[in-house]
Amino acid sequence: MFSISPPSSRNGFTLVELLVVIGIIAVLLGLLLPAVQMAREAARRTNCGSQMRQLGLAAANYESAKGRLPAGYTSATASRRFNTWITALLPYVEQTAVYDQMLADYATTSNPFDNPAAHRGFGQTLPLLICPSSTAGLEPATNLTGYPAVAFTTYLGVNGQDFTTRNGVFYLDSKTRTAEIRDGLSNTIMIGERPPSTDRWFGWWYAGYGQLGTSSLDSLLGARERNVGSRGNSICGGGPFSFRNGHPEFQCNSLHFWSQHPGGAQFVFADGSLTFLTYESADILPALASRAGGEVVEVP
Repeated sequence: MFSISPPSSRNGFTLVELLVVIGIIAVLLGLLLPAVQMAREAARRTNCGSQMRQLGLAAANYESAKGRLPAGYTSATASRRFNTWITALLPYVEQTAVYDQMLADYATTSNPFDNPAAHRGFGQTLPLLICPSSTAGLEPATNLTGYPAVAFTTYLGVNGQDFTTRNGVFYLDSKTRTAEIRDGLSNTIMIGERPPSTDRWFGWWYAGYGQLGTSSLDSLLGARERNVGSRGNSICGGGPFSFRNGHPEFQCNSLHFWSQHPGGAQFVFADGSLTFLTYESADILPALASRAGGEVVEVP
């Protein structure tokens, strides 16, 4: 009699099958990871825009209460010297405790640069002021000579074409009223993005002196900013510097608006609206930055 043997059982995969499975998994991961990263960046950008809108709304509320927008930066002759527009808005963004702390520190030392350790705001990081997409400015810098710690902002007020023209919404000792923004609130940028400088000397939200005491490069920036060669920017040339892509490890990127969002940066307009402008908008940014230049600009 003939006997029929049962088919041999197979345990596991052959090497070829295993390699095929690994290849398929690698392809799927290659497709999935960029999608996950894009989704995460979209969420960060949305959060970033929400923070910028809060600052825009705070500026509008300040103007309603005071009859004008806050000064972009206060000079040495002001009652509270070297205040940025951000410090003026603290009570309007639920930071009254920080604002009261600032008043107490000014009562102790009227010039924050005489004794930086007495002004606690220098080293106080406010999450509202740091875009979640930014890899710079998350922690105070502790390596700057003469300062125990310095905190940053990635949101800067627009001073116009550059710090010398003072034709924007915020600039040295400005007292801009919305009625003076004759180009139209929806056609004038008020706040834009730029991470702190590589050397951490620019991007201070508190008492940022900037270029020649104007807070340019600290809390303010122009659409075509000029460079006087302060600190690490001595290597960058005089400019002007246009809106374009940047990198947190390149010092000269402190001289123009940019962000770590792909393709452009977000701006708050004087009417409180938020718009993402691509780097292709560089040519029209100076027109958007002036409050009463009379330019006819179509916002992308």
